[in-house]
Amino acid sequence: MRHVLWSVLFSIVLASCSTTPALPTPTPVPEVIQPTPGTRLLPAQLYVLDRGQIARIETDGATRRQLTRERIEMEGIPPISDMDLHPVAGLVYVVGAATGDRLVRAALDGSNPQVVYFAEGHQLSAVLWSPDAQFIYLRFQNNREVRDLPDGLYRLPATGGNLELVRADDPVDDTLNPSRDVRSYAPFLWNPAGDTLLVASSAKFYEDCELVFWQPQTGELRRPTVPDGMYGWCGEALWLGDNRTALMLVGPPEGPGVWQVDAQTMQANRLSADGILARAPFRSGPDLLFVAVERVSDGFTFTLTRQSPDGTLTKLRPPFRETPLLIRWAPDASGIVALVRTETKTALRWYPIGDRPAVDLPQTERGVSWLMWGPMLPQG
Repeated sequence: MRHVLWSVLFSIVLASCSTTPALPTPTPVPEVIQPTPGTRLLPAQLYVLDRGQIARIETDGATRRQLTRERIEMEGIPPISDMDLHPVAGLVYVVGAATGDRLVRAALDGSNPQVVYFAEGHQLSAVLWSPDAQFIYLRFQNNREVRDLPDGLYRLPATGGNLELVRADDPVDDTLNPSRDVRSYAPFLWNPAGDTLLVASSAKFYEDCELVFWQPQTGELRRPTVPDGMYGWCGEALWLGDNRTALMLVGPPEGPGVWQVDAQTMQANRLSADGILARAPFRSGPDLLFVAVERVSDGFTFTLTRQSPDGTLTKLRPPFRETPLLIRWAPDASGIVALVRTETKTALRWYPIGDRPAVDLPQTERGVSWLMWGPMLPQG
């Protein structure tokens, strides 16, 4: 799953970071409550990959509907490994099997599933709709003994057809001692205009991933221009409405801050205050939102934070202590949904802005492995 790499990188950060500028003194963690069926809680439906099936949590935060019924073909291996959704085109997801992965397209409610790609020995992951829903982008790995296609980033028509190579993985420079320059590529996030794609560029033999820019008109990959010792982190990013500016996590090995990158010039500028360890960049009007990570005496706290244009930092709710593995800001910036690691398990929670308690959202005992918001729904 795509969140696994971020979890590894974030664990490294927590182990290595020292101090960060303090926000106001943490207040006690509020209680966690259960949602009330029939009472609107969330601004949109939440789609989750849970126990290898896609489910939808309705806006009351209590009602969970399983949308897929894919068969478990390998014991202990979840049937669905990756998913994406388009507000018009619907769902696309990868079903794993011993002979090869299937790429399936379905309506937003899971109905009318259709296989749009399958070939024996082909492994698929990191599926991503193009903004116009004409293509599905993905990462491809060839497991055939006699390889017919190189590993790399591919696309295929949304209605099905042949894979089209976008960017092949780099060839191995030294089989006994490969360098970090040998990279693999996976689609990560399109800008809304569909003319620039953020690509996850990973060292094939090391725990090292950065986000780079790919534009169809040139076909080349470009790295942001950042100071020495800094690099772009995989895991979380956001395109702004101008279609040419991305908010990214950039920083040293000790942990990232929020930077703004111009997709045309590749110039990167720091937005969050120097020394702040940040996650989950988001924008609400002129304000920058993020989750600030702060070391305290017995661990870390995570605080929803607003940074005003003048640099003023404001806590948006009391800090929480559970380590977030996945974070999704609500489309209306009213809070976050986060998959968090507690002392004994993982939990899926809604953390609203303000002093209201966090809310536990439904998941199976095995737990959620991916999540994304559906389209915003009208009030009422």
